[in-house]
Amino acid sequence: MSRDPSLLMLLCPALALVPGAVAADTKLPAVEVTAAPTPSVAPLAGQDYSASRVDRDGIATLGGPAQVNPYRALDLMPSVNLSGLDAYGLSTDQNFMRVRGISAYSYSNLAVTVNGTPSSVSAGRGGVGNLFDLENLEGVTLWRGPQPANVGFGMGNLAGSLDLSILAPRAEPGVRTRVAVGGDDFHKVFARLDTGTFNGGSRLFLSGSSAESDQWRGPGDQSRDTLNAGVTQELGERGGLELYAAHNRFHRDEYRPLTYDQSQDLDTYRDLGYNAELTGVATQDSDYYAYNTQHFEEDNLLARLHWDLSETLQLRVNPYWLSSEGQRRVGKTGTVTVVDIDQEQYGATAELVAEVAADQTLTLGYWSHRVTSMPPPMSQKIYNLDQKGQLVFSKWGILADMGARAYESPYLQLQGEQGRWRYSLGLRYLSFRIPGITSYDGTGLPDVSHDAALDLNPAVKTSLSTEATTLEEWLPTLSTRFVLTSSLDLKAAYGRTVGNPWMGPLYSVYMSNQKAFQKAGIALQTLWDDLALETSDTAELGLQWRQGGLTLTPTLFYSRLRDKQVTAYDPAVGVSYLQSGVEATAYGAELEASWGIDAHWTLLGSLSWNINRLDDDIRAASASVLETEGNQVPDAPEWLAKLGAEYRAGNWSLTPIARYVGRRYGDAANQESVDAYATVDLNAAYRIGQVGALQSLEVGLSLINLFDADYIGTIDVGQDDARPGSIDYYSGAPRTLALSLSANF
Repeated sequence: MSRDPSLLMLLCPALALVPGAVAADTKLPAVEVTAAPTPSVAPLAGQDYSASRVDRDGIATLGGPAQVNPYRALDLMPSVNLSGLDAYGLSTDQNFMRVRGISAYSYSNLAVTVNGTPSSVSAGRGGVGNLFDLENLEGVTLWRGPQPANVGFGMGNLAGSLDLSILAPRAEPGVRTRVAVGGDDFHKVFARLDTGTFNGGSRLFLSGSSAESDQWRGPGDQSRDTLNAGVTQELGERGGLELYAAHNRFHRDEYRPLTYDQSQDLDTYRDLGYNAELTGVATQDSDYYAYNTQHFEEDNLLARLHWDLSETLQLRVNPYWLSSEGQRRVGKTGTVTVVDIDQEQYGATAELVAEVAADQTLTLGYWSHRVTSMPPPMSQKIYNLDQKGQLVFSKWGILADMGARAYESPYLQLQGEQGRWRYSLGLRYLSFRIPGITSYDGTGLPDVSHDAALDLNPAVKTSLSTEATTLEEWLPTLSTRFVLTSSLDLKAAYGRTVGNPWMGPLYSVYMSNQKAFQKAGIALQTLWDDLALETSDTAELGLQWRQGGLTLTPTLFYSRLRDKQVTAYDPAVGVSYLQSGVEATAYGAELEASWGIDAHWTLLGSLSWNINRLDDDIRAASASVLETEGNQVPDAPEWLAKLGAEYRAGNWSLTPIARYVGRRYGDAANQESVDAYATVDLNAAYRIGQVGALQSLEVGLSLINLFDADYIGTIDVGQDDARPGSIDYYSGAPRTLALSLSANF
């Protein structure tokens, strides 16, 4: 694929506008390190929930050579099972994650925020990549289980909440550049310009990046071009404004999934990819790599305004807006489905933060959010393949219109301290309005855009149309910590979290089986009204022990999950479809640890034991029951172990990281077993101090999967009710070498 350098070229004229950006000659004072360094991954300070934070050093190491995928930075945290298809994290949508055994899809179960605002939520497969380069992040934080009422704004927080903190414009002018190259023709170029302070309190940064790599198995590639910008402005002595923007475009050719039998023979199928050439045979050409691909363009704006109304009262307002437009192509059984996606999200959070007493703070807030066009898709077209393998329009699969999903959520959070006791109480009310769908008869309509097709005034299909419905839930939360001794704390937490129901598959099944549903007297509206928020009530109990440079944080947790969606058989219809009502139980133990041995060595690690089991069997057909009661949910290893070492001496640093992922199952019946595996990565860097205008220079090396382990990394199960024979498996990336060069001016 040809590359467009225009994003980086935009930065070049700006360099000349920064006084001293490349002519700085200030010498850095010598620093003698005599104490153990701060661990780059650690429990979040000031929080008594199970929350961990990765700082800039940790992001630089764990984020990988591409520095594009924030999920990779979570890899050393307990109970996080992160998988990916490529070594660089560029295949955004085919990177799956579970937290405490719960699938962490951002369009249902994982709340993803940037600076506390839900401004980059993926509303379905395709659309919304990773909008900010990791070089522009100051830190990432993940909450597991219970969460404060003033976090977790997203389409669901059942698996947790992930917040990305943007590195604000710096007070001093400067330029940072980074170039990385690696196997599979990987390359990334990044540059960031900081203007420093000007106009008596304004600061600005502008950055651009371009990244690309070939697939390591089969034809195709992945690319990403990104512009990020940020400006901060002091508003006198009482307030401040931050504004951040991102423009992103990405292209991704999909990796080909393996069947279970293929996944058990990686010597033969590890490198299996989609077809590189067209054959003229339709059943083969649907597996052509260019018919299994997606591309999107995205724009994002978010702002943070804070104003001190008095010495004890502060107002915070955080508006945001996101637009994503693109297309997915999916080849299957001799046809190609083309889905055009045009999404828009916007909203705001507003908070009053008051010091109501000594060592006591009350936050009163409100979150409002709108999302237009998300699953089910509004535009889906089916194409046949001719004798040359070319696409021939067949019919409209889906032609529909849908209003905005609306989230309204007032909340309050009280936290304080009294002697050796610290506490936090919160309550959030969530109202989720699911808009109605208007479906149209696409019979006979030509191959035109969604809007052009609606302009032809197609007939409304009332049987596939619905009215709006609203789901509601109260989300209480609390945490407490008691200082037992100078080195030992006791902590506990409780909270309720929610997951959004999947509507796309439900709509598709009804559309394909309208006659059966109508014969049984079941309207689509009935199924729409039966949708429910999945909830989880979780209680935790833990300790934090500190002795010298050693910190141990063990935690026990127990969760009850209700109204899980599963595909179950309905004898009244004779069809299986998504229904809520199944329960599950999750419990386990986590150990998060860090040990600053001396000024050179720091050990980081975590150990997790996770049980997440369905409490019910599932009726799969009229005379068939899927025996799932007591089974571990798919893709949820019971055991996870991670260990990293950070060694720093002089100009050198070395960071080996080892991971162990226990046995998993691909299906809810626990018939398709996937072996445990272990991988080792190695990162090294050599830093050079000031040389003329160059303030610092760093040469980095990354060896991913050092011992070239063969393993299944990703299991795409969809819901936790996955049937044997229906699951997609993906082999993990092989040993990969990458080099980087970073410079600060």
